[in-house]
Amino acid sequence: MSRLLLRLVMLTAFCLGGPETALSQSSVDQPGRVVEVEIPAPALAGNLLGTRDVQTAAIYLPPSYDSTGERRYPVIYLLHGIFDDFRVWLDIEDVPARLDRAMAREAIPEALVVMPNGGNKYGGGFYRNSPISGRWADFITTDLVRYIETRFRTLGENNRAVVGHSMGGYGALHLAITRPGTFSVVWAMSPCCLAAVDDFGFGNDAWKRAAGITAPEDIEQMMVDRDFFAIAALGVLSAFSTTVHEPPLYAKFPFDIVRGEVVLNDAAYDRYLDSLPIRQVREGREALRKLRGLGLGVGLNDQFRHIPPGTIAFSQRLGAERIPHILEVYEGDHRQAVGARLETVVLPWVGARLIEGD
Repeated sequence: MSRLLLRLVMLTAFCLGGPETALSQSSVDQPGRVVEVEIPAPALAGNLLGTRDVQTAAIYLPPSYDSTGERRYPVIYLLHGIFDDFRVWLDIEDVPARLDRAMAREAIPEALVVMPNGGNKYGGGFYRNSPISGRWADFITTDLVRYIETRFRTLGENNRAVVGHSMGGYGALHLAITRPGTFSVVWAMSPCCLAAVDDFGFGNDAWKRAAGITAPEDIEQMMVDRDFFAIAALGVLSAFSTTVHEPPLYAKFPFDIVRGEVVLNDAAYDRYLDSLPIRQVREGREALRKLRGLGLGVGLNDQFRHIPPGTIAFSQRLGAERIPHILEVYEGDHRQAVGARLETVVLPWVGARLIEGD
């Protein structure tokens, strides 16, 4: 994609302000603390992939939380990507220390940051409801939110944000569209799966490898071989499916393999396309317009080739529907500087918009 087109795409975004906004608050000179909890997840009960109906999560409590018994705080939900769990934010991206630094310099307000699990044996449930992988959207927006707000001092629905990376970026947008009013600020970092282009299209041979599975042993061998794309294809298939078919996959591909080539089933493929965010913008227009902030960010050198064009096309669709948002295009790959961008770009921008609603 040409630099000129990227520049034009960025100009179509309705920018809500830059990420450098500083916030007025009391000085923070103590670190926050992290608690790890187990959360009942009735929304996941009965899923066909064996995912537990009790999920673990990490919760960052801001520096003043323990010393101010009455104060209530905004909440930022941080959704991880495929094949990760909540520990990626603690062990790899060092999110608690980054939050401490950002709050100490008043770049973001004091807030709870909730880091749930969203994974399963196929890498993740994509934060969607599915009769196969479980009702992950309900888990996040009902089970998890209720747990947090009945046990911690929060400001409630107008002061919730959701931020996600990769599969989590997709999840943040999916929840913004399908669960209006749950979150007031949204940022998607390198969101996957917005449009069926490049390596997310059915021209990727991984779909054929996944479609060749006929027995549970085939799935186990795929795991042993660490066939990332094929396992991810199973994750997408199970998460995006609306009906249950025969085991071992329980879901049906929207294509057939004829003489070694993918032949799309037009009706099934169209239903699959309808489930992708780029086709859901118009339907979700009013919910997206009511957000206090909507942000997208993508690196030009992302290893997952569908993510840059999919994110840019999604931004263009938002612009066509006159939905205010910001699109940030930068040099970088899928994981490069995720933690640093959270600290210096994403969370300051998100936090400023949470405070605006007080």
